Amino acid sequence: MGFPFRVAAPTGGIGLLLVVAVSACGGGGGAAPPATTVGELFAGSATTTTVGGLSVAGWTHRDLPEMRTALDACVASVDVRGASTDEEEGPRTVIVESGDSLGKIAARFDRTVDQFMRANGISDPNRLQVGQILVVPAQRIETEPEYDGPTVLLEPVYCEVDTGVPAFGPDGAQIGGPGIIEVFADWKRLEGPDEAPRVNGRIRGLVQASVGGFAEDVANEVERHGFACRDGSHGRCAWLQHRQEVLLATDELFSVRDVVRRLMPGASAVEEEIRTETFDLETGRPITVAELFDPMTDWVAAVSVEAISRLAREPWTDERRVVGASSESGNFERFNLTHGGLVLSFAPGSIGGHGSNTVSITIPYRSLDGFWAEDGPVSRIE
Repeated sequence: MGFPFRVAAPTGGIGLLLVVAVSACGGGGGAAPPATTVGELFAGSATTTTVGGLSVAGWTHRDLPEMRTALDACVASVDVRGASTDEEEGPRTVIVESGDSLGKIAARFDRTVDQFMRANGISDPNRLQVGQILVVPAQRIETEPEYDGPTVLLEPVYCEVDTGVPAFGPDGAQIGGPGIIEVFADWKRLEGPDEAPRVNGRIRGLVQASVGGFAEDVANEVERHGFACRDGSHGRCAWLQHRQEVLLATDELFSVRDVVRRLMPGASAVEEEIRTETFDLETGRPITVAELFDPMTDWVAAVSVEAISRLAREPWTDERRVVGASSESGNFERFNLTHGGLVLSFAPGSIGGHGSNTVSITIPYRSLDGFWAEDGPVSRIE
């Protein structure tokens, strides 16, 4: 069986960093092996999620070298700039399934309903039929925020891997064709600053490591347990999504936040994590949270007081915020700089909630006056 692979050509603009693994036909089921702990998505993350896995009934471990080769090529493609799409593959399509609406399908592919209607000659978006084949519009939604500093470009990569094994639904029945692993990995690239190559290399490396980790985890899961899913209603049972946002881009500073969510095959819950990076563009070096503050002050305690106060106003937080935002500098390593203040992000479960959603808060700079380093990064934000 063939293993299709293609890489989408880069386009300008700011977009979505998205990695998705889908079943071409549906979910899976079978007996549940012991609960497994899913490893941290990024180095330095504070949480893991323990979930009970599913396996395909009667499945025995088997090696799938062709799937792994295709996944390796997909990971390597993150390092390829200017790669072109294989035109012989033709346009991408999607089959309307029970419960689908044009709005849901458009959101799934990061398009608008209007784009789908124009691409498919649809006059009434409410009159879809199960089994109907729709062409996915070629152009994604892209926005161009106004930045004061360097040009920020989008480097998109797309690849699709056929696992070569059938997908099974939650009732243990085979749904149809083979499971498909689909990867969208968009990363942000700077143009202009002398140290941009150093910044770009780190951002690209983090994305490539994330895609590689996900690919390895999915490959191991499929080889051990088959392509099993708890919910096969939309034929999507395993995915990894990065939503990368540029929160600050000036001639001197560049701050990026990645909201990362993934659902592994057979897992019962979605994991969510936030990865943050803030760079000094004069050196190309990542900035640590301690560098923002005057070391002669008790800045950790001051940040803790502000954070706990603001977290108390957020939904899904509870008394755990007193520990998760306590006076330890490690609690505030996930930070971003913006024109409006210091943004802090907290790992799932560390400040409350159900252990699957991250929370971000913004502390206005004026709230921490007297604690900032005199000539530190914050002093360079207008």
